[in-house]
Amino acid sequence: MSKLAGRRTSPVSSGFGSTRVAVLGGGLAGLSAARSLIEMGFQVFLIEKRPFLGGRAFSFYSHETDSEVDNGQHVFMGCCTYYIDFVRALGAYCDATLQDSLHAEVVLDGKRGTLSSMPFLGPLHFMPSFLKYPHLGISDKIRAAYGLVRAGLTDRRKNSPTLDSETFYNWLKRHQQPERAIENFWNLVILPTLNDDVRSVSADMALKVIKEGLLKRPGDAAIGYARVGLSSLAGLPGQRFIEERGGSVLLRTTVRSLLFDSDRVCGVQLSDGSSLRADAYVSALPHDILLDCLPTKRAADPFFASVAELQSAPIVGVHLWYDRHVMEEPFVAFINSPIQWVFNRSLIQGNSESLGQHVCISLSGAWQFIDRPKEELRELFEQEMERLFPSARGAAIEKSLIIKQPNATFRSVPGVSRLRPAQETPIPNLFLAGDWTDTDWPSTMEGAVRSGVYAANAIADRVAG
Repeated sequence: MSKLAGRRTSPVSSGFGSTRVAVLGGGLAGLSAARSLIEMGFQVFLIEKRPFLGGRAFSFYSHETDSEVDNGQHVFMGCCTYYIDFVRALGAYCDATLQDSLHAEVVLDGKRGTLSSMPFLGPLHFMPSFLKYPHLGISDKIRAAYGLVRAGLTDRRKNSPTLDSETFYNWLKRHQQPERAIENFWNLVILPTLNDDVRSVSADMALKVIKEGLLKRPGDAAIGYARVGLSSLAGLPGQRFIEERGGSVLLRTTVRSLLFDSDRVCGVQLSDGSSLRADAYVSALPHDILLDCLPTKRAADPFFASVAELQSAPIVGVHLWYDRHVMEEPFVAFINSPIQWVFNRSLIQGNSESLGQHVCISLSGAWQFIDRPKEELRELFEQEMERLFPSARGAAIEKSLIIKQPNATFRSVPGVSRLRPAQETPIPNLFLAGDWTDTDWPSTMEGAVRSGVYAANAIADRVAG
């Protein structure tokens, strides 16, 4: 039995084997809940409307490009311990890679810098590269270092209501951070992790990212990614994990509504007209879909109704296939460019020996791009790649694919914490999973996996109690 990240790490009573749990939704949160419940001994039935599992982290075959493509460039970090444990449990970690320590190239107006970690320095692992970082002046570095110290000393639990009520930009200005440090350092970290600008996110969630990613263990800042399509990393192994251990997976099956008997859920109405009954239910559905599945009176309960106020943020991925190699690094970050991060997909997926090269430009907080025509975006980023990578100037783009995700993540804006419900609900046998629930993490793969573990633990506690 794999060790579960969370409160319950030991084998549980065999009495759980007679308890049926229906998991509604097959994204990472639902898969994580199913995995944890199965390891605890529950009977699990997972229901997913699409023909595959993985939720917003999936890959698909593109006829347009004749290749398998991820719906977006997903990365994780060393601090994403629940996600790493989850992928290991599925037997798929061999298809992912994680840096030994952070190493990220950052380019501003042609000048290259590096943010890296030196693990042997312990808590100061980040400082040598930070002191050499060319995109901040001496005064900026002193103030940014002061900001990092203040971030490390801030007790989020004690000050959460205050931190959640202000923007991180306001927190940075209160702690003497100059605009150059905000643009060339702080936002470089926050924009891709929270999918939003420092001017919009809450200080609480931003400090969570800084403290977990940069200020704890040296290995926490390392960047990882899948070396295969996302569906091959979690979706297919997740289905195999469930079915090989006696669980059931119902694909192409939509949950129409939750059925109630008095104050408890007594079943789920499915798209084929049938219903499925269980002892407990985990909704790993998107929050807006959950509200549609609840009876009107239940959906109006403040516990559930608050999630309707959650806002979403877009991500755009620009995939380009060149007839030759145009970059050597696995990924590069850019400042003062419409390109934020560009990933060398050929190198990442072990295809670097081929003559051509596949790159993916990842655009977080992509409001300025989400509504623009795809051909216009292709032209914009083709020109920008030529400006940033000299090798791209004589290269031909053989194929391109632009993927828009208007509602990629929820927004970690001030006040968001009061909108995120716990995994336990006022309905005794209904539990919630999803990165939007109260995990104390932003909208990430780590947050999704944690929510599933928390929901499973809550069910085990309820049954055992």
